[in-house]
Amino acid sequence: MKFEGQVSLNASAQKIWSLVSNPEQVASCFPGLKEMNKVSENEYRITGTTGIGFIKGEYKATVKLNIVEPMKEVNLISTGTGLNSNVNINADIQIADNLIKYSVDIKPSGVIASIGARLIDTAFERIIKDLIECFKTKAEA
Repeated sequence: MKFEGQVSLNASAQKIWSLVSNPEQVASCFPGLKEMNKVSENEYRITGTTGIGFIKGEYKATVKLNIVEPMKEVNLISTGTGLNSNVNINADIQIADNLIKYSVDIKPSGVIASIGARLIDTAFERIIKDLIECFKTKAEA
């Protein structure tokens, strides 16, 4: 599943960059975050709770943040398990003054993948919007 979009916000590229290039800030926007442990300089293990439709529970994920082009683009790779499922996420985030553009590729398997495309699309779209809204709130603070 592929999701793309952009969000306008009231913040300079430098302020947005300080947020999206910081793994701790990015991970703190993940849904239901309970715990975050640093594995390496740009990699974290996180635990949280979330739900998709009637399936709710705990997830564990590894989040790795790679700088593609300083002050312009980062790539986030996350591999998660939970809810009797696996989810792999590859997201490219581009920034400019007052703008975040994103392209997210999500590959679910297991129970989540079997509950129906429309339900999954809606749920993942909501999670992505929540993440971006979290970035926006932090950048505009």
